[in-house]
Amino acid sequence: MKKIFKLSIILCLVIFLASCGSKKSPTGGPEDLSKPVVISSLPPQFGNISEGRIEINFSKPLDKTSIPHSVYIYPPVMNKKITVDKNSVIIQINENLLPNTNYYVIISTRLKDIRGNSPDENQTLVFASGKLNQLRLSGTIDYEHPGDNSLPVQMSLLSEDSLLVLSQVARGPSYAIEPLNPAHYILRAYIDKNLNGRYDFTQEPYFEQPVRVEHPTNLNLFLAYADTTKPNIKLVTSQHKREIEITFTEAIKSYRSIKINRLDNKEELPVLLSYLEEDKLTLLTASQDAFAYTLELYGVEDKKGNVTPVIKSEFRSSTIMDTQPPQVVYSSPRNGTSVKSLEPILEVCFSEVIPRASVKASLRASETKTEIPLEVLQSDSRIYRFKPQKPLQNYRSYVLTISATDISGNSMPESFNLNFLPLIYQD
Repeated sequence: MKKIFKLSIILCLVIFLASCGSKKSPTGGPEDLSKPVVISSLPPQFGNISEGRIEINFSKPLDKTSIPHSVYIYPPVMNKKITVDKNSVIIQINENLLPNTNYYVIISTRLKDIRGNSPDENQTLVFASGKLNQLRLSGTIDYEHPGDNSLPVQMSLLSEDSLLVLSQVARGPSYAIEPLNPAHYILRAYIDKNLNGRYDFTQEPYFEQPVRVEHPTNLNLFLAYADTTKPNIKLVTSQHKREIEITFTEAIKSYRSIKINRLDNKEELPVLLSYLEEDKLTLLTASQDAFAYTLELYGVEDKKGNVTPVIKSEFRSSTIMDTQPPQVVYSSPRNGTSVKSLEPILEVCFSEVIPRASVKASLRASETKTEIPLEVLQSDSRIYRFKPQKPLQNYRSYVLTISATDISGNSMPESFNLNFLPLIYQD
């Protein structure tokens, strides 16, 4: 029995020692993925830091090694000491600060907590040495691609010598940056579509512009994609014997010159009229023969400034005779409506490009039949715009009468009448 008792004691000691030698940290529980966020500061935002000490408190304990690469101050403070005490960053400033100047402490996404989590976005805290400057920079945000308007916009305001002043994220159709010191700045903005923390050229929309802020200032943003692709011709189609339509690979800003020659004998085909509309160029020409032609376009420039010196393309002329008369597709204002101006812009859009010499337009007062001289603002295209050369009378009806003949000699069967009423309410 004693022997069994001794063996039992030895076995218990072996089990106890084995458990002590293989002691492990507790397992289980959810992984910590929460982001560190700023919960307070001393002094509070916009407070005075003339005492030379700033304490920023976070929601979680911080990784000390991430601080030197994640906390920035503008204007630059050279003599300073930054320490970490659990979940607090303490900045001790050991130099004289500029008087009556805003100081910006930028907390970047390089900051990490002890679990390796970073903030979702850069954050800027604003303090003051003396009086707080309260200038504001604001404006609207427009997008080259409308589908981008729901995405957050990463905004950086830099000094004239490209030092980071502050960083923030804008959401919605407008932005505001405040409070600011009076100075020259550079405003940069982009959308981080792939969430890699940087701007990717050609893949993401971007904006950059210098701006001087000496009073509340407005600067509207247009976020556009970089484009290094040169324009080219996608398709050349002869619509009929007097009209050629050229479709490009993208919208075109301008071109320098054009030449069309027969392929067999190099005889030139005169171009009588050209009309460029986004990615389409319409050419009205002399009557084409039933032959193949070579088209040469010089100095074709897209809307991003990319230029193709020469584009060549071959096409075959059409044998179709144009017998369709032009029609008015729409007008502005619409027929029978009012306008809120005594000098309105009257717009008429035709179904095809019409030469200026083939359009007749007159504007008359409906009651007195008095004719009002017209200024032609746009012509030689599908869209014609007119403006009265003198103010019209309020509450008096007018009619714009339009008739047109196309390049093939087809005339509108009847004139188009646009009736409208200037209507301006007066106190």
